[in-house]
Amino acid sequence: MLLSLLEAGISVLESESSDYRPVADDGKSGGLLDFTDSAFHSRPVIIVPDLHGRGNFLLDLLDYNLSGKSILELLESGEVLVCCVGDIFHSENRGRQRWKEAFLQSNGGNYVNEPMTEEMKENLSLLEMILSLKSAFASHFHILKGNHENVLNEDHRTKYGNVPFRKFCDEGNMVAEFLQHKYDDLILHEISFFEKSLPVCAAFKNCVVSHAEPADFFTRNEIINYHENGSMLTFALTWTANDAAKSGTVEHMFKELLSEKECKHAVYLSGHRPVLGKYALRQNGQLVQIHTPDLEQIAIIRTEKQFNPESDIIEVGR
Repeated sequence: MLLSLLEAGISVLESESSDYRPVADDGKSGGLLDFTDSAFHSRPVIIVPDLHGRGNFLLDLLDYNLSGKSILELLESGEVLVCCVGDIFHSENRGRQRWKEAFLQSNGGNYVNEPMTEEMKENLSLLEMILSLKSAFASHFHILKGNHENVLNEDHRTKYGNVPFRKFCDEGNMVAEFLQHKYDDLILHEISFFEKSLPVCAAFKNCVVSHAEPADFFTRNEIINYHENGSMLTFALTWTANDAAKSGTVEHMFKELLSEKECKHAVYLSGHRPVLGKYALRQNGQLVQIHTPDLEQIAIIRTEKQFNPESDIIEVGR
């Protein structure tokens, strides 16, 4: 089932409409989702921060009532856009003890051990949900590449901007080893192909989104041709540490991706680094970080009003 879902999801990503995903110079789907055209302005936009294996978060989101309908019903009727900022795998701090136990067993050569199996059940079931939603609602459900979308645990010297991942132990290699021993190389490489087909930035009427705070400024054309512009672009939109971005990058990105009128009231949304409380402000208040791992929070962008983090970041969990 996973393989067929991956093949279907990759097919959708490879053939997305140029109405909202401009084609790169190599003829493939580019790195930018562009919903700034007036045809998309009537729909609210739901921004979903890092998921990290939290399937219940995604289910609660789909069940959440917005304007009298669930988000799932709004997706079915084409009345909403959903954009996830990435990071499908790795439970991180929530599964810290489980990672430590899995590491000890993996080090002993038991790669498909019980704690690792529990971790991967969460990750793979979430991936299957995302693939199903992308296939069912191709133009309305989107996910950007995050820094955890690196199932092969590649080095960033490739053109995809990847860096090997480890936090509490050796999570990046452990996931790859589990998939190889539980399934086969085909599943592993299909997941990698899916990850590399994901866009890295999204622009809406009055909002720009990437997984992380943009470390540098990039042109619209550079973002579209992200696979041809070396690893730094993707790295700069997925791996930025707090206080590591150049000053003014958000303002420059607004000018590049939005109309002059919308730049004045725009907001940049990202996840990546956990925040304390509801949100954190960066880049002189122009960027709002919304990744709070213990809460199921989303941001709602409405094109007819300016974003207010106090009222427009809401919790969907019960």
